[in-house]
Amino acid sequence: MRKEQSQEKRASSRPPIGTLFLVGVPIGHPDDLTIRALATLRRVDLVATKNPLATQALLSHHGIHVPLTTYDRDNATEKTPILLDRLRRGQHLALVSDCGMPALYDPGRLLITAAAKAGLTVEVIPGPSIVAAAATLCGMDANAFVFEGRCAGGTHNFSRRLQSLQQESRPLILLPSVHALRHILTILLTTLGNRKAVLGLDLTQPGQQVLRGRVKALLTKEAIFNNASVAVLVVEGTGRRRTLGRKND
Repeated sequence: MRKEQSQEKRASSRPPIGTLFLVGVPIGHPDDLTIRALATLRRVDLVATKNPLATQALLSHHGIHVPLTTYDRDNATEKTPILLDRLRRGQHLALVSDCGMPALYDPGRLLITAAAKAGLTVEVIPGPSIVAAAATLCGMDANAFVFEGRCAGGTHNFSRRLQSLQQESRPLILLPSVHALRHILTILLTTLGNRKAVLGLDLTQPGQQVLRGRVKALLTKEAIFNNASVAVLVVEGTGRRRTLGRKND
């Protein structure tokens, strides 16, 4: 009897296992942080972030004081077991990106997969998305779209991917680096032609710009290549939806 009580006492003295929260943060304006995200960031023991400076500015804006640790592509392999150990010891952790949702073009996938495999609780706190914002703002038929992301892989690989999308009817959404924007537009013009496009620069921020026109016209606007920090580009599809079956069915 005493042995059973002793075992129960040891079990009850163990700290509960922590939760890994995947928290969406604003894509620009700091006040776009959701109420639930605010509450979560106030209760966690540690925030793992790709960009500590950007995250610290966001947290300070909302009067939140919580320790930060860098979690990026360079240290993800090293940091993942350390963060898992914290979760096992009962600490609650938040994983955030510099903007938008974590794990989209961030190294968060490694931590999320490891936590799930270890049987730890992973909870998403959804928030702003630059992809959803662009799809809403573009004015095209965005019931379905193709998200190509950061245009990574070099000029040759990017051109090949675009060639495979030449007959795609859905709009194409890209997140080009501002520094590579002129180059990306040039490749789009060469590969897909002079299609209609919508370019969003620093969306939701006070100095945001939304430019609408064809790709060739956007290439003539020199100012867009110098001042913005975050870009999202939506390019129209062919407009010809593929249909299944015979026309006279």
